[in-house]
Amino acid sequence: MSPPTLAIWIVAGIAAWILLWMWFIPRATRRIRSTLDARIGDGPLVGAIDLASCCYCRWVHRVRFEGFDRLPETFRHGGAGGGVVVANHTAGMDPMLVQTGLRRLVRWMMWADMMTPALDCAWKAGQVLPVSHGQADSTTLRKAVRHVKQGGIIGLFPEGAIARPPGELRPFQPGVGLLARLTRAPVLVLWIHDTPYTETAWGSLARTSRAVVEFVDVLDLSKEKDPAVASEMLRDAIARRSGWPRNEESMLEPEAATEDHAD
Repeated sequence: MSPPTLAIWIVAGIAAWILLWMWFIPRATRRIRSTLDARIGDGPLVGAIDLASCCYCRWVHRVRFEGFDRLPETFRHGGAGGGVVVANHTAGMDPMLVQTGLRRLVRWMMWADMMTPALDCAWKAGQVLPVSHGQADSTTLRKAVRHVKQGGIIGLFPEGAIARPPGELRPFQPGVGLLARLTRAPVLVLWIHDTPYTETAWGSLARTSRAVVEFVDVLDLSKEKDPAVASEMLRDAIARRSGWPRNEESMLEPEAATEDHAD
């Protein structure tokens, strides 16, 4: 058994032990439940999943966060108010990396066909918003807008899929610009790099790395009426920070593999 696989099993075992302990001995675990609930809010189950995810990201991927001391209060632990988190997409663990750095619950928008039924419990606990291929999913967009206006955080990867080959930026979909305009919320821009490159989104989960998540900027796009222009402003911010070249071929073209589509 490889070291990454062993680490994943250890993290899964810790999470299972915590959940079983909470289930069978509730009175003796009030402090544990309270501690887990306080991690990112929304209940001890979400806290247990977050704890396992943080252990995985820090042990297997040695994730490092740069510039997070500049995060606005909205995106800090205990912060209030709605916001949108945007990042480039490099690997299957990207949402976990971002959530490890942001200590408020991020509700992710994710392609429905990537939501493996075996993980339904995790999708429901994290309140993941499924997005369907094809025409714009107006129902999901309305839910996302409502969540932000009610003070929550929405996260998404505007490239629409993991960028292949790595080290370049694909076009950002205009939906992120529309979300920013409708919510009038601050948009936190992050740059993810040094994650493991594999042929599939799930394959990267069993690899080690020294991943980095960098703070890029916080933008106010509420006055930009054109969603496409707003989306390009977000892409420009990451391009300037990263120095990565732009590839103008969309990851959502029909010939693109749907297997790797993510949030």
